[in-house]
Amino acid sequence: MATIINTREDLDAIAGTPEHDQFMSYLKGSMTRKQDTAIYPDGYGKVDYAGAVVAPVWADVEDLSTITSFGFTKADFA
Repeated sequence: MATIINTREDLDAIAGTPEHDQFMSYLKGSMTRKQDTAIYPDGYGKVDYAGAVVAPVWADVEDLSTITSFGFTKADFA
C-alpha cells in the first residue's frame, strides 16, 4: 500500500526511500504549469459569439504554490 503524503512531516518520515525520491520528483515537476496566454475578445466562448476563432497560446508559467505548501523553496530544487 502506498504511503499517503499530505504534509512535509509525512514526506520527511519516508526520507531515503524510493517513494520519497519519487514524490520529490513530482514536487519539482509542479513548479511550472501550462497557461493559455491568448487574448480573447469580449464574449468569446459564449453561444452568441460570431467572431473569429482564437487559437490558444500555451506558455510555461512558474507556480511555486505546491512546493511552498510543503515548506520548500525554488532553491531547494536547484
